[in-house]
Amino acid sequence: MPTIAIILGGIKLKLVTVEEHYDTDRNIKEFNQYSEVKNNNPRQDQLRPDLVDFSNKVAYMDKYGIDFQVISDAGNSPQVLPDQYAVDGAHAQNETLAENISKYPDRFAGLATLPANTPDEAAKELDYAVTKLGLKGGIISGSVNGQFLDDPKFEPIFAAADKLGTTLYLHPGVISNDQKAMLYDSKAYNALGATMMAGAMWGWHMEQGIQMLRIITSGIMEKYPHFKIASGHWGEFVPMFPERIDGFSPIITDLPLKFSDYYKRQVYLSPSGMFTAPQMQLVLTEMGADHIMWSEDFPYVQSGNEVRQFLEQADITDAQREAIAHGTAETVFDLK
Repeated sequence: MPTIAIILGGIKLKLVTVEEHYDTDRNIKEFNQYSEVKNNNPRQDQLRPDLVDFSNKVAYMDKYGIDFQVISDAGNSPQVLPDQYAVDGAHAQNETLAENISKYPDRFAGLATLPANTPDEAAKELDYAVTKLGLKGGIISGSVNGQFLDDPKFEPIFAAADKLGTTLYLHPGVISNDQKAMLYDSKAYNALGATMMAGAMWGWHMEQGIQMLRIITSGIMEKYPHFKIASGHWGEFVPMFPERIDGFSPIITDLPLKFSDYYKRQVYLSPSGMFTAPQMQLVLTEMGADHIMWSEDFPYVQSGNEVRQFLEQADITDAQREAIAHGTAETVFDLK
């Protein structure tokens, strides 16, 4: 992996970002044709060149000093297609991702799209993607047709990830219409306001925090201690509450460890372009730099020089900076 030489206190800081995204023309066409979930980004057509063309990604990385990206498809992915299209769609998406990575092996690694609503097929695809295509884990976006991942039907996915010792990235997804209507629609503001509140402003992240709470509380990490979870947006609210959750957990579970023990053992966090000092300090306090990675959420977020400058200028030690910039990601995604 090349190092872009930007000097910080005499140290050349290598920068790896881990929640960066791509798409394919085939998936865009199938999503528009078959998906019952609305496009969750109104700029999708505008962003197409940066999603589809990997040379655009490299040019952006070179311009702003990003050495390496871990790429995945999120949101408008084959995961949300009807089952009869999701399996083949996810497989095609992963084949294309691996082909693109092969052209730039020193700049990209990838995470597999999983047809999560067909868990046995998702487990097979994860195994194939990791063992045959060389991808570094899988990604699941939001709840799955309104179902949370603690449902026993999804256990094959966790069993496969555990056997492989790999990482699942839990990315936000579009929440259900029922959730949106109950929690976010209001006569006090317009429909666009409700959509934003239910999505990138708040709702996606709250639902994904609930996803994490349910996964750990249901005992999945007790049963499967060898897989890892990556979580963006500074942990989707969860790092604010581990002590509170620990206090109530004995009422609802008899797991041998506290919620926070599982969380701090198997979960790794990144900012997803939320370059904000208070959240960074909170997550550092709760998790430590060895559980923090860096991410921009490209191309949905394009922060330019801030991607590197925020981390370079952050009020942290050089050792923490190195871990967050590349060391943790290299461990979590086996980039060495």
